[in-house]
Amino acid sequence: ESERRGGRTRTKERREESGCWRAEGCGFGADESGVWKRRWKIMLGNAVRHAVRRSTTAGLRGSGVTQARNMSGISFELSEDQKAFQDVARQFAEEHMIPNAAHHDVTGEYPQEVFAKAWELGLVNTHIDEDIGGLHLDCLTNCVIMEELARGCTGMMTAIEANSLASMPLIIAGNAEQKKKYLGRLLEAPIQAAYGVTEPGAGSDVAGIKTTAVKKGDKYVINGNKMWITNGGKAQETGGFYFVLAKTDPSAGAKGMTGFVVDADTPGITVGRKEINMGQRCSDTRGLTFEDVEVP
Repeated sequence: ESERRGGRTRTKERREESGCWRAEGCGFGADESGVWKRRWKIMLGNAVRHAVRRSTTAGLRGSGVTQARNMSGISFELSEDQKAFQDVARQFAEEHMIPNAAHHDVTGEYPQEVFAKAWELGLVNTHIDEDIGGLHLDCLTNCVIMEELARGCTGMMTAIEANSLASMPLIIAGNAEQKKKYLGRLLEAPIQAAYGVTEPGAGSDVAGIKTTAVKKGDKYVINGNKMWITNGGKAQETGGFYFVLAKTDPSAGAKGMTGFVVDADTPGITVGRKEINMGQRCSDTRGLTFEDVEVP
């Protein structure tokens, strides 16, 4: 028995092996016993452990693909693990995002319920390191997942993926203590984080930011304004954090900027009005004002 989805034909047996065959109880929300959740977590863990380590030739099937690989040295075929992630994200979008997209676009209501369900499945915070408890998915696999979620609703996808944007500076340059405290927080509950770089007069020209951070004693004091910050309001509401870029040495230009991780409920932070984005009205996009915000 076979099924045609996304231009590919897959056998029922292969889908059963991946843990994504609906007849096996993988209908999200249908199994109150939680069996599908445990099965999905096991499948995700196995996928992550193998996907990053596989060579670019893994998962190729068919003499035509193999011949093309041998001739060019590269292949654009997704691995079996990436296809499994793609299938789960596609099913999630079809069952939870598409049916609710019109409501959230009309009302502008933040899709917290959808966000929480995606978080439970491991479709949020996908870049976080394994030693903290994350999946540590590679960039391509994450793009495959987000492509499917964006097909369901770009506003909801933006709300989900904004956490990865806020987390990436920590993933790249944070120390062990910072990663455990802030990235670990994102894995403990379905909360939001926000990336605070863009300002009313500086976006693509990052070196043009005006927000400053002045060291006073053992703390830095941040003053300035950020604009069009995705999850700006929800991060404060749910107990998340902001990544904030500020100038610590204005005379040094682009080299005089420093990144800060700021608890969203820190005194001195004011959240502005919700902006209305065409096609992404449910995304929480706001301005942020920092007035003498102290960061240790």
